[in-house]
Amino acid sequence: MNQRHHLLQLSGFFFTLILCACARQAVPTGGPKDATPPKVDTLTSTRNFSTRFSEKRIELVFDEWVTLSDVGTQVVVSPTLAKRPELRLKGKKVIIELPEEDTLRANTTYTINFGSAIKDLHEGNPAENLRFVFSTGDYLDSLSVSGLVADAFSGEPVDKISVMLYETLTDSVVRKERPYYFARTNKTGQFSIQNVRPGNYKVAAIDDTSGDLKWDGQNERIGFPDAHLSVSDTAKNPVTLKLFKNQAKRRLIDDKTIRFGLQKLIFTAPPDSVPLRFDAPNLTYLTEKIQDTLLVWYDMPEPAGWQLFIEEDTVPVKNLSREDFFKNHRLVLADEAPVGASAGKFAARPAAAPAASGPKPVKNVSLSPAKAAFLPFNTPVSAVDTSKWSFFLDSTRVDHYLARPDSAALRNVRIQVAWKPGKSYKLTLLPGAVTDFYGVANADTLQRVINVLGEKQLGSLTLTLENLTPRTRYVLQILNGANVEEERFFDAVLTDKKFTFNNLQAATYTARLIGDYNGNGRWDSGDYFARRQPEPVFTKKLDPLRANWELEASMRAGVSDSKWDAGKKK
Repeated sequence: MNQRHHLLQLSGFFFTLILCACARQAVPTGGPKDATPPKVDTLTSTRNFSTRFSEKRIELVFDEWVTLSDVGTQVVVSPTLAKRPELRLKGKKVIIELPEEDTLRANTTYTINFGSAIKDLHEGNPAENLRFVFSTGDYLDSLSVSGLVADAFSGEPVDKISVMLYETLTDSVVRKERPYYFARTNKTGQFSIQNVRPGNYKVAAIDDTSGDLKWDGQNERIGFPDAHLSVSDTAKNPVTLKLFKNQAKRRLIDDKTIRFGLQKLIFTAPPDSVPLRFDAPNLTYLTEKIQDTLLVWYDMPEPAGWQLFIEEDTVPVKNLSREDFFKNHRLVLADEAPVGASAGKFAARPAAAPAASGPKPVKNVSLSPAKAAFLPFNTPVSAVDTSKWSFFLDSTRVDHYLARPDSAALRNVRIQVAWKPGKSYKLTLLPGAVTDFYGVANADTLQRVINVLGEKQLGSLTLTLENLTPRTRYVLQILNGANVEEERFFDAVLTDKKFTFNNLQAATYTARLIGDYNGNGRWDSGDYFARRQPEPVFTKKLDPLRANWELEASMRAGVSDSKWDAGKKK
């Protein structure tokens, strides 16, 4: 009996262990991730799509616990209210309190778009396409306005842009009043305004950074159509809006004396033909334009404080030491110094840094055989002495070349040679080879190796432009990334025109065509106050250009993302 009882105890012990082990293995691992968005329980929520609505409190009950986020940007009420509604959570319920002091308009359909403001608690899945619609009248307006907002220059869709519909049709309404209807664009630049009543509306797209649903007239981008929008049962065309920063009147917004001999002026617009006057009779100067900045390079034998007069502005220029400037200034290649740098400041090493051992490596640059080479310097170049130049192709001296200051870029020396494809050239500039605006010559020996690409490293592009508008000025650019590799300016005579670009490096290029309506050789933004649209830009990414290939392509003005013809081997 005792033995039997002992065996029963052991059996029970092992049975318990097995049960515990089984219990441990049965612990759930969480299961698949919940991807189901929260849904509204229509039976217990305030009735959606109702008429003769007069409530100030709306309750939406969901089938699971939810959270609120980005209410200020995601929740959009259209037509707009004088004050934002208040949203709060209570369990699975979202409560929307309409402002007591805001009287709802009679016979008007309202839409509350929630965007992605309401999400489930655990996985953050947003409620999909959630809208609450009601009418204070006997019926719901059922028309809609949809479309796309894209950047006027790049053509890329723009997210979180407010698209406005106004009943008031005056131009000033975008600055003075909140819109009647509005919506925001999504990541693809698309917008949709639902439950709109028939009528004529003024339309504007605004990059509403201030969040007040009004355009500030200067800093915020805007887009508008050429005509008012008629909303009716038969009007179904989508609205396309080009977003741009308004073309501001040119004015000086900042100035800075970089050092003796260099004044920096920053404008609101490109400083084309800016009239300059000054009260220093012995002063000499040059001007260099870089986008919206004007660099004034100056010299005066007897330094003193002086004033620069620019249209309606007066800029005082500090009295800085000319002697200190010349004591430190030296002329070097620009990639060895920042723009306008002088003196040994950029050349001097920190005290703790050890001196470099051995000769400085010579920089190599690659060049297409059809192009000129450029040597960029840190200050404007005034003269070149080629007797102090040493130019070699392998071991053969190059005697027939042209080197001179570049009239289009003050700090460049332009070198033209009948380059031999696939060869390397070694250029050495001895001291005194180049002299700058201040009369200072290079004190160091400067060297470059220029590698000319071979024919088998290059390809050609033949681009046919179609659907051009005769008697219109255009700018055609071939871009490699952000760099403009080729540029052509032309007046369209016929609707088609063909261009051939030889000796291009193998790469994937983009063609950009600008309608240069004012003939200034660049793209210009629009002007809302003058009702002028930005100049049109059409871009197209080409098929990759491979080495030793010809690529034939066609581009239709007014159309983007058309198909390009495939290249064919030479």
